[in-house]
Amino acid sequence: MIRWSVRTPLILALFLACLLLSPGLSAAQKFDWQAFKGTSIRVMANKNVSGETIQSQVPEFEKLTGIKVTYETFTEDQYRQKVLLELAAGTGAVDVIQTATAQEGLKFWRSGWYEPLDEYLKNPRLTDPAFDLNDISKPALMGNTYDGKLVALPTTQQTTMLYYRKDLFEKHKIKVPQNFQELEETAKKLHNIEDGGQKVVGIVLRGKKAAATSQWAPYLFSMGGTWLTKDGKPAINSPEAIKAFDLYGRLLRNYGPPGAVNYHWYEAVSLFVQGKAAMYTDVSNRIFFFEDPAKSQVVGKIGYALFPAGPAARRPTMEVWSMAVSSKSKKKEAAYLFVQWAASKDTVLKIHMKGAPSVRASAWKDPKFLADQKHKDWIEASLKSLDIASTEWNPPVVAVSEVRDEVGAVIVSSILGEDVKAAADKAAAEMAKIMEKTEGK
Repeated sequence: MIRWSVRTPLILALFLACLLLSPGLSAAQKFDWQAFKGTSIRVMANKNVSGETIQSQVPEFEKLTGIKVTYETFTEDQYRQKVLLELAAGTGAVDVIQTATAQEGLKFWRSGWYEPLDEYLKNPRLTDPAFDLNDISKPALMGNTYDGKLVALPTTQQTTMLYYRKDLFEKHKIKVPQNFQELEETAKKLHNIEDGGQKVVGIVLRGKKAAATSQWAPYLFSMGGTWLTKDGKPAINSPEAIKAFDLYGRLLRNYGPPGAVNYHWYEAVSLFVQGKAAMYTDVSNRIFFFEDPAKSQVVGKIGYALFPAGPAARRPTMEVWSMAVSSKSKKKEAAYLFVQWAASKDTVLKIHMKGAPSVRASAWKDPKFLADQKHKDWIEASLKSLDIASTEWNPPVVAVSEVRDEVGAVIVSSILGEDVKAAADKAAAEMAKIMEKTEGK
């Protein structure tokens, strides 16, 4: 109990004054980007649009903070190998990594390699008041959260969408497919039609084993399927998954290009920019190939639409790239400043303008972006997809690559017209064995 005296008001006044003058508690205190001036950090990133755009802005960060940055980029396969070796070594030689949590997140989290960022975000000494976490897509943040801990700040997202030849649709008086039934009917109508002296296939999709799994995922979810059952067992042989395999394989087998089982995204994009396919479902950044006059023969002829709905839902997927602090870093606070800056409104807008779709709502509304991006249907489809997309474009397991191989084998079987149920049952059994070896918690 407080014993009041003539000195009590004076003591309280002094106590409140101390609170107001304490670091991080003064409303008038300005956030200090220079708090770790003179520190050096090492960053590793993928050689993608996001990673390279951030790299080009590093001098700006160094000027802002006084922190020296060694920034290394590698092609994706090489990058994943190098990051894995660095983090497994546990030396703390790398401070910041670029990460796609749907690919490696569960493994990295259970290995203790991610530094949780929640307390950093709450700390007014470390987080700029202008950062605005509420501006970032909620699904993207949830996709970077494990056991209630946010492990990375997202910078870019790519959602699945439907690309279609507007000119062919108008010529043949065809409406944009809104569901799977209409998608298949449209593929059938437009398959093998003549256009400019060449035949056009009804649809192109990825068909190359593991490479196809991320683009098969929205078909799975829209059929009402999941990667895993509620008790964590493989669900890739459920009735919903079988329907998704059947549809995906049937589309490519009946209305796709010859040799579709060899199609990665490179081959699919190449066919589409040559005007040899009427439709294509894949990630949303493909627009920058289609509308490039130096690479594309279909500039101005492409329409952009939401991924079609399945019997259960319209559920595209979202591929998110983020920046994370290594838990072994010896300079975590300086590393966090870099991660925060890389995911800030200004930096993310620059990435967005370079062609990697943003996780920030403000970037999509920015006047510079709206003046530059003429394809309003692409913007509309992207924004609507953000609200409904799943970040589980890969199976939520530790051994992602091994499980993708098993799922991809079923996709190939379906394309070839083989027994999908038998292939899915076999893949589910193999997936269970893989998980038994790798899912130690």
